[in-house]
Amino acid sequence: MYEVKLDAFEGPLDLLLHLIKKLEIDIYDISMKTLTGQYLHYINSMSNWDINIQGEYLVMASELLRIKSKMLLPASHDTVEDPREELVTQLIEYQNYKYYAMMLKEKQDESKHIFIKAPDDLSHFEQAEESELVMNITDLIAAYEKAKNRRKRVAPVKVTVNREQYTIQQATDVINQRLSQTEEISFSEFFTFSESRHQLVTLFMAILEMMKNQIIKVEQTQLFGEILIRKGA
Repeated sequence: MYEVKLDAFEGPLDLLLHLIKKLEIDIYDISMKTLTGQYLHYINSMSNWDINIQGEYLVMASELLRIKSKMLLPASHDTVEDPREELVTQLIEYQNYKYYAMMLKEKQDESKHIFIKAPDDLSHFEQAEESELVMNITDLIAAYEKAKNRRKRVAPVKVTVNREQYTIQQATDVINQRLSQTEEISFSEFFTFSESRHQLVTLFMAILEMMKNQIIKVEQTQLFGEILIRKGA
């Protein structure tokens, strides 16, 4: 199969479509006399052809002459088929293919002016941040439970219940004050274990809130190791 491109025409069907448009012939009612004459005139004017290209055009020329001669014969009562029907079908199909090829070519040309930046892979940052947050909160809860259990062991048997007004702001001030005196505080040293349940909960909530706002950072250098509280950004 050869790609035929002769004087801007890609094969005999392309040449026929050009002649039909130029001569303003109705593709569904082709004047075979006019079309065949113009086609033969065109190919006869070209002498220096490749033998393969020449053969393809000559095959179409013989087909046009066959259809033309068939139409010159007197119509028979038994013959209802139009001898041009097969040629018209081929031309319409080729015309459609050419139209869609042109559309794809336009899309391809448009895509050359569009530059798309490949998305950056940020999953490792997200996973690192998420895993660190889960680890810290989990360890803090475990440390809180330990502090609460140790407080139970040292709590007096008889206690007086008073209404407490210990706020998160007060707990935050305590943490900031402690950190102003030293660079880091271990979680176990931070509590005296004489605090009330309300104070323990408030301090724990203050630590979480300060972690969220990056006022402090909580680190654990080794598995099951001591949790350290340091100043944040």
